[in-house]
Amino acid sequence: MNPRGGRCIKKRMTPEEKDVFSSAPPEGAGGAEDHASHDPVIAGGAALPGHIGSALPREDETLDPLACSGLYVLQKKQGYRYSLDAYLLAAFVDESPGCEMIDIGSGSGVLSILLAAARGHRVTGVEIQDGMVEMSQRSVGLAGLQDRVRIVHADIREYREEQFDAVVTNPPYRPVSAGRISRDQGRAMARHEISLDLEALLKCSYELLKPGGRFYLVYPAWRLPDLISAMRAARIEPKRAMFVHSTPSSSAEIVLMSGLKDGGKELNVCRPFFVFARQGVYTKEMESVFRALKLPKSH
Repeated sequence: MNPRGGRCIKKRMTPEEKDVFSSAPPEGAGGAEDHASHDPVIAGGAALPGHIGSALPREDETLDPLACSGLYVLQKKQGYRYSLDAYLLAAFVDESPGCEMIDIGSGSGVLSILLAAARGHRVTGVEIQDGMVEMSQRSVGLAGLQDRVRIVHADIREYREEQFDAVVTNPPYRPVSAGRISRDQGRAMARHEISLDLEALLKCSYELLKPGGRFYLVYPAWRLPDLISAMRAARIEPKRAMFVHSTPSSSAEIVLMSGLKDGGKELNVCRPFFVFARQGVYTKEMESVFRALKLPKSH
């Protein structure tokens, strides 16, 4: 439930299956194609809903409704825009309400807002791009979550103010040597390991976690060997993994992974999660994620 009394409702989106995850979005995607929302509010466009009339997006922004009723997030028209993996990662986090966590590379703030509003956590988002910080701070204010979400402009490699119960992150996933780097700086930094590679991310996460703290991330399935190897080298032991498929007949596209700081060696591989039952029709499990940001108990 969101603390302002709204209820979580399922999002009516009609994405192409190949564009489900931000691990492989098309260049120039926007609106429904990148699963940010339907019916975004665009600067200079139609009137805003009454309760957010003072939160006009700027000319280069859209104001997009989240799946949770009454929540919105500002996003850049051009550049990286969040995808279904933000909902999946928020649902995968298994911590008690009130947990103190850090969102590394918080971007537009969507993951921080979802975790605070629907799961009751206290979140510090750390983002290196100052423009994204200022925009996400406005989204936090719009959601009325200033007492639960703090957005900090910092390089995570230098941020060591405190330790947290949990780290959550949707990090850049492509090595600089792999694939074409987008001309858009925000999209390039979100996809490629330009300012933060996997090893540095895990080193920072270990230092930011309290003893026995948990680490959560979403990552492309094709980099699973790199992920497990790097987690163990950083002394964050992989504990739970869930592979996410577009359909029951497709290969896994992303993996949701949790790890434990200085944990023992035992990995629980959950049963696969399928987004679509068939083309354009979500599974009941995915609808449940939209409604309540929770996975079925079997996951």
